[in-house]
Amino acid sequence: MKKKTILIGAFLFTLVCTSVSFAYTHSVDSATFEVTASGADMATSEVAAGQPTWNEVLPQGEQGLQTLLPESAGDLTQIPFQEPTSGEHWDKVDEITADDRNTYVATWLTHYRTDLYNLTNHTDEEGAIAGVTVYFRFSGHSDGGEHSGFAKAVIKTNGAVFEGPVETQTGATFITKSYTWANNPQTNAPWTWAEIDELQAGVSLRGQAIPWPAYCTQVYVDVRTELPPVIEGSVPTGNLFVVTPSPDFTGDMLVKVYLLNTGNLGLAYKYLNMKLYMANTLEAEKTPDYQLLTFENGVAQFNIEGGAAASYTVQIIGGSYRLMSDDPDEWGEGWTVVPEFYCEVSQR
Repeated sequence: MKKKTILIGAFLFTLVCTSVSFAYTHSVDSATFEVTASGADMATSEVAAGQPTWNEVLPQGEQGLQTLLPESAGDLTQIPFQEPTSGEHWDKVDEITADDRNTYVATWLTHYRTDLYNLTNHTDEEGAIAGVTVYFRFSGHSDGGEHSGFAKAVIKTNGAVFEGPVETQTGATFITKSYTWANNPQTNAPWTWAEIDELQAGVSLRGQAIPWPAYCTQVYVDVRTELPPVIEGSVPTGNLFVVTPSPDFTGDMLVKVYLLNTGNLGLAYKYLNMKLYMANTLEAEKTPDYQLLTFENGVAQFNIEGGAAASYTVQIIGGSYRLMSDDPDEWGEGWTVVPEFYCEVSQR
């Protein structure tokens, strides 16, 4: 998938109307303008704080993740000690949340000894496999002095064993390390799901010297997948405008919100449906309680009776969209994903 950095700019428009025919627009993010004309101001409208973050709809690749845990002994069980002594090595390292000194495998030997474990199978096959990461949690030893433990991630695939680099921890505190194989090291090709299900993973340990062992308490594997970019979903929500009636005006008002740049939006979106809501209006008392603003209708309107509230906020509370494709380079010149709105307040 192509990586892109896309800068997005947009202008939101504010409007002030008075009891005479007068309007003013300003192309900044937030402003309130008091306009004196014959008679008192009817209301002001300003861009609200908490605007929707429209760049969220740009197509972005996502990653899936599946965690595989040890479920039985693999082809190597060389590490000499386990705690507790009952059971098998794999069940000492298979916990989702590490229990450190409660269960572990250990060796004081100064040459590497390896355990491999069969893993649980994957649960779905959505997306291409982007890598296999083996995590292992291990420590050295403390007995009045601090002694080092050494560990390596190990896998077995297609009959061949591969190791990650050596990690070192001095003292008895456990740490978690990992190593990632982006491709299958035996084939140098991307992993297949069949190879994932046949994969064995484990750890190779050695101590600093007798009697100073290295310990391992947890081993697990994460399989990362690259999912297709998201090009449809729910629109971002947030506030658009705040309408503030003048204290001297007690009449009825009509608030209209226009979608201005439908041409540029239509180069990026197949459709864009926004649910606009304004509390304490006649529309808020209906079912549904929102007005739908789309390319087709271009305007949403709300009726205020008496101007009883101190202010009224136009919000986007939901909606849906679908982009033209997952690659903005394929969209028409001049595209944008950021709507431009115009708010108009008039007397009813």
